[in-house]
Amino acid sequence: MDKKFIPVLITVMLVLSVNCGKKGPLKLEPEILPLVCENLALSQVGANIRLQWDFPKKLSDDKTNLEIEKITRVEIYYSGKDIPVGKFLKKSTLLRKLEKAEIASLSVLSAQSPLTFSVEIPFKIQDLNAKSHFFGLRYLYGKKKSPLSGLAAMVAQTPVKPIDDLQITRENKLIKLKWSKPQSDVSGMPIANIAGYKISRRIKPPAPSSDDAAKTAGELFRKINYNPVLNEYFADGDTGRDGEYQYYVSTMTANDIESGPSPIASVAVSDIYPPEIPANLVSFKGGDHLFLTWKAPGDSDLSHYRIYRKSTEEGEFTLLADQVTGNQYKDKDVKKGTLYFYVVTAVDNKGNESQYSTAAKEEF
Repeated sequence: MDKKFIPVLITVMLVLSVNCGKKGPLKLEPEILPLVCENLALSQVGANIRLQWDFPKKLSDDKTNLEIEKITRVEIYYSGKDIPVGKFLKKSTLLRKLEKAEIASLSVLSAQSPLTFSVEIPFKIQDLNAKSHFFGLRYLYGKKKSPLSGLAAMVAQTPVKPIDDLQITRENKLIKLKWSKPQSDVSGMPIANIAGYKISRRIKPPAPSSDDAAKTAGELFRKINYNPVLNEYFADGDTGRDGEYQYYVSTMTANDIESGPSPIASVAVSDIYPPEIPANLVSFKGGDHLFLTWKAPGDSDLSHYRIYRKSTEEGEFTLLADQVTGNQYKDKDVKKGTLYFYVVTAVDNKGNESQYSTAAKEEF
């Protein structure tokens, strides 16, 4: 036998031995593919239509995690008329290609939804008023394309004219915003369907942070009012971080159309103000202790409480307990027949301490 055929013969024999006794054709592992984007939703902000969606957590094997850095492109398809899903790719327009370098900047950056992304598409004013818009999207994961998402549609409107007189003042821990009610839309027509206002804020740290995540989060505007603000006034008491506080206000109409943002108003904040004083301090006797409870102040930057005690009415209060994190405390260092007086203070993250609460007294 020719020696050059020996390696080929060995290979054939190995393949036959491995598959000996197996019935049917060889089974190939299914290809792992990207799944469709989820929860595509539309909203209007000024003359822009905002798309927001979630990338799937897993790939098609339901085991492999999707990795954002492997998404190389997002393709946004658009139509001004209703097209069946099965024909949308062919009959719609590829309106926008988001390349890899741009995709990361679109993240909503929420710890609760790290796969949520958003982008705004500008439109001409004449293309908005009472006109329908249809969108779908897909993405490339490496070189593999996902299926087209479910379609999302909305009827756009001429937006309200942005607020142009936002004013900002500081009063202790409060930052107060004030503005005038808009009277017309951007085309000059009067409006009567204002549903409220949205307040957006970002905090720029006074110095660069070594924590990249915190630094990035500090550069993004976030909505800070849970419900629409119904009057042309807002007071922000969540001012426990140092930095430059920047705000803009936008108007919401009854059909959930948001105006463009107002000009940004800003103020520098250095937290030197103590928390509110704990209220309703009460005490009562337990089996082997005196029990204290009180109403927590509403400060968002509250860190802990300090408990002070004295055993004579004329005496000075001395620190009994520090770093108390709940609004209750058991004092077990007590002697029978002794009358004790207590006060509580609140301490924020910067170490600012409130004044004493109203005193409570109890005999053990």
